[in-house]
Amino acid sequence: MQIPIVDAHLDLAWNARKGRDLDLTAAELRLKEATPGDLAMVTLPELRRGGVGVVFATLYVGTGSFDDEGNGIYEVPPDVDARQQLDIYRRWESEGKVRIIRDRTSLRSHLEAWPGDRTPGLVLLIEGGDSITSPAHLQEWWDAGVRLIGPAWSRTRYCGGTRAPGGLTDLGRELLGAMQELGVILDVAHLAEQSFWDAFDVGFHRVVATHCNVRRFVNEKIADRHLSDDMLATLGKAGAVVGVVPYNGFLLADPPEGEVHLDVVAKHLEHMASIVGWEGVGIGSDLDGGFGSEATPVELDTSADLHRIGDIVPAGAREGVLGANWLRVLEESLP
Repeated sequence: MQIPIVDAHLDLAWNARKGRDLDLTAAELRLKEATPGDLAMVTLPELRRGGVGVVFATLYVGTGSFDDEGNGIYEVPPDVDARQQLDIYRRWESEGKVRIIRDRTSLRSHLEAWPGDRTPGLVLLIEGGDSITSPAHLQEWWDAGVRLIGPAWSRTRYCGGTRAPGGLTDLGRELLGAMQELGVILDVAHLAEQSFWDAFDVGFHRVVATHCNVRRFVNEKIADRHLSDDMLATLGKAGAVVGVVPYNGFLLADPPEGEVHLDVVAKHLEHMASIVGWEGVGIGSDLDGGFGSEATPVELDTSADLHRIGDIVPAGAREGVLGANWLRVLEESLP
């Protein structure tokens, strides 16, 4: 069976809600938008062309501003925003543009069909826990197909997050308990460090980091967004997979002088693998998650080029990094 590339973090519906027509190729979309500095990389045709067969597709409700206590200020109520994004994925599925993967049976069926039709399979991921208005509503999201949850973006009612230090709240512990019972996978990306350690104190055992890099290699201003060696070691012991983010701003300690190449991504991958093993490393590109192709290594023009990451890892690790490691997590964790 041909193994597809797996990208563990793409904000597809968020981009569609911004007005991007993801039915176009990247070249067609760039001509339509004519927006220098934010050149589109991800569309459904680009995923098909590049062999990206499984995507962790977000219901993303990150905030644009914060109050004095670090709480998010939302233009649209988070639950409404997330449901509107969910409706986009459902519409695409009804039109045959994607398949939503809900369990191991649908995963296996998708993997059997994908080599013939190249239809992307979507695993739904909530990014920003405020879209879950209370732990009591978690069942509704599970029934809707959500299989992973990242409770943080910045601070939410459940935990601390990026630029907002803090631990799990009482509601956060309740949410994680409910996630455990249902079998929801916890995405620790964006969790504040104290919330990260609190989650492991709770004993959460289905854990991934969909889109994080190595803290020691990035600028100290964004260090809390990435993983320390101790955090990587804990994830490795839990059998987690970490998705590397090929965004220049998350790869280097200082602004780049000249072009950035994939050898910088290789540095992060090699360090991750030295701690978690090559079986614990994958891709979580976050392409078009607030940046365009001008802010990625020059070898990556669109999402169709993600296969090139396989060229910078040992030959024996290529299949795992490009997709098999994430597929193993899904096979072990989906109902």
